[in-house]
Amino acid sequence: YAAAVIVIILSLIWRYLSDFDTEVTLAQATSTETNWLLPKDAISRRYGACEEDLESGKCSGSPEELYDEKICIICYDEQRNCFFIPCGHCATCYVCAQRIMDGDSKTCPVCRRLVH
Repeated sequence: YAAAVIVIILSLIWRYLSDFDTEVTLAQATSTETNWLLPKDAISRRYGACEEDLESGKCSGSPEELYDEKICIICYDEQRNCFFIPCGHCATCYVCAQRIMDGDSKTCPVCRRLVH
């Protein structure tokens, strides 16, 4: 009788540990799915600043490059200040974003995903 109880307890422990291992594997898979698409320094340089620039006081990009990365990709007049949902791209000024939303094709100008 004692041997049967020990076998049952060991099987329950085994089942618990295998479930725990599955949860850890799923957590690791989820964390790899949410990694950044761009390296951190590339993201911070998109808007004309990075940690090295802040520490040294020097600008790594030319003024033209920094200006082009902040300017609306449609009108090239205003600064980018609108984010498209759900893709999250920030590519246009408010006026151009309004024209996109008022038009028939409500798609992001970067990825062509339907936005709202």
